[in-house]
Amino acid sequence: MGFCLNGGTRNGQVCVCPSGYQGDHCENSVPICWNEGRWDGIKCVCTSLFHGPKCEEVVSNIEIEPPPETVSAQMEMTVTVTSMEYTKELEDRNSKQFQNFSEIFTKEMDIVYLGIPEYQGVNITRLFAGSIVVEHEVILKTNYTPEYKEVLNKVTQEVIEKIQNVTKEQISRNNTCASVLCYNTTATKMQNVTVTEYDPEKECRERAGNDYAAYFFVEYKEEKPNCINRCMPGFNRSLNCNFGKCQLDRSGPRCYCLTTDTDWYSGETCEFSTKKSLVYGLVGAAGALVLLVLVVLLMLMFRSKRELKRQKSRVSQLYMWHEEDGGPTPGTFRNIGFDIHEDQDDAIHLDSIYSNFQPSLDHIDSETQIKIQRPQVMMTSI
Repeated sequence: MGFCLNGGTRNGQVCVCPSGYQGDHCENSVPICWNEGRWDGIKCVCTSLFHGPKCEEVVSNIEIEPPPETVSAQMEMTVTVTSMEYTKELEDRNSKQFQNFSEIFTKEMDIVYLGIPEYQGVNITRLFAGSIVVEHEVILKTNYTPEYKEVLNKVTQEVIEKIQNVTKEQISRNNTCASVLCYNTTATKMQNVTVTEYDPEKECRERAGNDYAAYFFVEYKEEKPNCINRCMPGFNRSLNCNFGKCQLDRSGPRCYCLTTDTDWYSGETCEFSTKKSLVYGLVGAAGALVLLVLVVLLMLMFRSKRELKRQKSRVSQLYMWHEEDGGPTPGTFRNIGFDIHEDQDDAIHLDSIYSNFQPSLDHIDSETQIKIQRPQVMMTSI
């Protein structure tokens, strides 16, 4: 039957392994893939936002939808034609009356918007009574550029100016229209403008996710939008890490500096280089200097001890010589008067003692402190 390792449980003839293990007996550990990556048995398969052996690094660019070749805009307009009468047949788009009116109106609008290269035609969406109220779309189209919205905004303003000028000039006078179509000056309106929506910035942020959206942006190269972060080389806003590697973290892009056989690199963008040989040389020189100082100090200490020992030896020798010559012990004095008269019981006279008192102060240490006990006063009763 066999057994299951690492917490696996047997289900019939096979082991059911816990997460992180595989094999017939759950004996093999599965490498951990970060950031929602999965192990396919050979390598970590990363999501579109990460790469690396363990899916540990954020990609520097994200693929987004390419821009369309052309972009368009539809302007919803309303004009009132006063030179023609409304009939019920105009409600039917397949009727002959509608087709005739549509042809006339389209030709007139082509003349009105002549000179606007982005103009592509008109599309009548509805006709209703009030003379003939014409709801229609003015269709605009231009080649895609990163500034396409600004281009279309400018064109829509030009369209509005042209139709307003025409509806002010082509009016009926005395119920007579001198033009193919005449209009109600005050009834010309623009309801809405719909522009082809292509927003690479929005798509870029969405694909980057909440954690990294703030660090991804769109930069154009050869009019193609690229969703990148600053770790992507070759763009205007790329982060130059010099002698390092740029990596995007949750706190933003940063440079991780390299260490080679000859140099250490440091700085915010790894712009500073330190030669290893120089550092090793300085450390060696500092070590040699410290060693030299220690040797000098030891020599001075040994010399001082030797000198002190020599001085002590000299003093001891002097003491010995002095004692051999019968002199007093250094640091004492001798009362010669007492030596002379110490055997005479009644011949002690102070004058003779003082006259023969010869203190020897040659070997007195003047810095030695002598402590004398303070005399005590004793009170007695008579």
